[in-house]
Amino acid sequence: MIKRENLNNPIVCVVAMNQNRIIGDGKTMPWHIPGDLKRLKAMTMGAPLIMGRKTWDSIKRPLPGRANIVLTKSKFWTENGAIVVNTFEEAIKEADSWIEKNKKVNEKTQNKIFLFGGAQIYNLGLKYCSNIEITKVKFDLKNGLKFPKLDALSWHKTKIKHFKAITDIPEFSYWSYKRIVKI
Repeated sequence: MIKRENLNNPIVCVVAMNQNRIIGDGKTMPWHIPGDLKRLKAMTMGAPLIMGRKTWDSIKRPLPGRANIVLTKSKFWTENGAIVVNTFEEAIKEADSWIEKNKKVNEKTQNKIFLFGGAQIYNLGLKYCSNIEITKVKFDLKNGLKFPKLDALSWHKTKIKHFKAITDIPEFSYWSYKRIVKI
């Protein structure tokens, strides 16, 4: 078992969810926010992403400029552009290896790993995260896959920016959560 304090690179969780912690239905995201997708790309470029196979399937392709590490139970699943792993510990090792290799050839390689979803991956990896970058979307949906409940006393929350709803884009805001390390 890997301990957060022993990680070579910090793990940052990125997630978009509604007020009921719904992140999707297992196939797609229920909303489309182009500005959030641009922010996500800028935030994760040059870093490894750890995602589940269902998240990979919803994206339908590798995200360029990043390692696409796909955690799956299947020993036989493969896709072009995916680094396939079967355990979370293996995902972290592949991410660390990718960072070390890419730092030698690309100065824009980040020294962090992004936990990219979905629900099962968040449940496995959240305990390792030092930060969570959240897009909170005001969207009326009560059923679907949920982001894990967070212990409010373990996170320092900062609201970064708020956006009002316009045409077909719902109201949303960006939040940054930083883990409070208890001494």
